[in-house]
Amino acid sequence: MKKNGKHSKKKITPTENIGFSSQVTVTDNREAVLEGCREIKEYDETRLKFSMGNINICFCGSNLTIKNYGEDCAVICGEISDISFD
Repeated sequence: MKKNGKHSKKKITPTENIGFSSQVTVTDNREAVLEGCREIKEYDETRLKFSMGNINICFCGSNLTIKNYGEDCAVICGEISDISFD
């Protein structure tokens, strides 16, 4: 791209480079909001596992439920005791 006779470079953010972004917001140990989740891989009241593109996130705890799921977003409720990535 040229601007005033000089070449200028467009800065590419990591989100543009890989085509998606993911974000996890945890509110104390009772709620987590996942943005950018691709699929539910495991689901029971003690363990929830989600695909977040190239990484999985797993929530362990008790009475875990998915309050809302859709449009690449999920809300996890219950008593969260552990969060891990693989």
